Amino acid sequence: MKLTTWRNISLSVLMSTLVACSSDDNGSTSDSSYIQYYNASPNSTSTVLVLDDYGYSEVSFSDALPRYEYGTGLSELEITGLDASGEELTLYQASVELANTDNHLFMLVGDYSEPELLDIVYRRSEMDELNSDESGDYSKMQVLVAHAAMGESSFDVYFGKPAEGFSSATMLASLSYKSYSNEQMFDTGEYVLYLTESGKTAPIFTTATLELTANTVYKLIVRNSFGPGVPKLTVDNVDSTGSPEQYSNIDANAEYRLFNGLTNTDMINAELVSHQESQYLYELSQNQLTEFKAIGYNDYGVSISDSATSDVLANNLLVTFNQDESKSIVLYEDELGETKGMTITHDHRPRAFEHQINLANLVADFDELTIYFVRSSETIESAEYKLSGLAFTELGNISLPSDDYEISVVFKDDNDTLTLVYQSDVVPFSQAGNYTMVLNSDDSQPLGYRLTTFQ
Repeated sequence: MKLTTWRNISLSVLMSTLVACSSDDNGSTSDSSYIQYYNASPNSTSTVLVLDDYGYSEVSFSDALPRYEYGTGLSELEITGLDASGEELTLYQASVELANTDNHLFMLVGDYSEPELLDIVYRRSEMDELNSDESGDYSKMQVLVAHAAMGESSFDVYFGKPAEGFSSATMLASLSYKSYSNEQMFDTGEYVLYLTESGKTAPIFTTATLELTANTVYKLIVRNSFGPGVPKLTVDNVDSTGSPEQYSNIDANAEYRLFNGLTNTDMINAELVSHQESQYLYELSQNQLTEFKAIGYNDYGVSISDSATSDVLANNLLVTFNQDESKSIVLYEDELGETKGMTITHDHRPRAFEHQINLANLVADFDELTIYFVRSSETIESAEYKLSGLAFTELGNISLPSDDYEISVVFKDDNDTLTLVYQSDVVPFSQAGNYTMVLNSDDSQPLGYRLTTFQ
C-alpha cells in the first residue's frame, strides 16, 4: 500500500501517561500538547491511532477520539486498520513534532486503499485566557472548518446567527478537498453553517442550528454522505469529547421504497400522506419491491388497501422521514392476520472488504430462528457468521466479509430437533455496498418460506 505524507510531520514523546481532556481543562503546569483523531476515510474499516506504541480506541468512519493531553517532542505516529483477512494493517507511519500548547487534530482522509493523514494544528490559548479572565464577562469558543469529502468540489463556508439569515453570515473560508480554515473566535451561542459553490452567494447546504455553548474549539468536518440528499455532504461537529454530532442539509429530501410481504392479498395500493405532500403506489404484487422514490422530510400516515376491492387493510401506520434518510417500508401480517409495517433505515456507505447485512424475520410460525451464513469450507455447525435467536418482527444485523455464502434458516425446538426453514443457493457477497434481507412466508417456495435480498 502506498503511504502518502500530506504534510511533513516529525516526532517522539516525553510522556507515557495519557490524560483525557474532554472537559477542556488546560491547567497542566508541565509542557503539554493535545491530540485528537477523526476518521474521514469513507470506505475504511475501523482504524486505530497509535502514538509511541500505544494504541487508542478504534475509530470508525465519521467518528473521533476525545481530545487527549500528551507530552511534547518527537513521537512516532501510526494509523492501523484491517485487511481483507481481518489482520492488522499499517495505513500510515510518520514522525510528528508535538510542541508545547499545540493542538493536533489528526484526520484520515481518502480511499482506504491509499489514505492520507492531515495534521491540523491549531491554538486556543487566547480563547482560554479570555474565558479565565474574571474581570471580564467572556464566554468564547472557536470554530475551524475542514473539507474531507473525497471527490467533492470546492466550496465557500459561511457562518452566522440563525435569526439573521444567510445575508448576514460571515465568510470563514474557501475550501478545496483536504484544506481547512484557521481557528476563529466567536461568542458561545447558536449558529448556522452554510456552504455555497465557490464564488457564489446562494447556499447549497445549510445546517440546522448548531448549539455551540461550550468554551472549546469546534472542528466542523465536511465529509462524504451516502443518502439521497444533494450535495452528498454531511457536517460533523467534533468537539473535545469525541462522538461527533451529525448535521444533514436541512433542505435535503429523503427516499423510500416499499416491500409487499403480505400473503393474504394478491395486490395492494399504498398511500403516504403528510401535511405537505401525498404519494401513491398502485397494484403492488406479493413480494414486490418498488424502486426508491424521493420524498420530503416529514411525518407520514400510511394507508394500505386491497387493489381489487379497495378494502382498507391498514390506515394507521406512521413513518417519519428525516433529511437525507433512506428507508424501506416492509409490510407483513401479524399472528392475527392484521397488516403491520416495519421500517428499515439504510446505510449505503460502501466498506472495504465487508458488507453490513440487515435481516428482518417476518415469520410468525417459530419462536426464534437462527440464520447461518455458510462458506464453502463450512457447515452450519462450523459457520463463523450467524444471527441467533431472531424472533418474529426482529431486525438482525451482522457484518460479513466479501465471500460466497449459502444461507440456511434453522429452527431448534426444546428437544434440540433442527428444522430447516429455508436454504439458499450460493449467494456471492461481492458487489460493493450493503444488503437488506426479508424472511417471510411464501407457499410457492419448496419449504414454504422466502428470503428476499436487495441492496
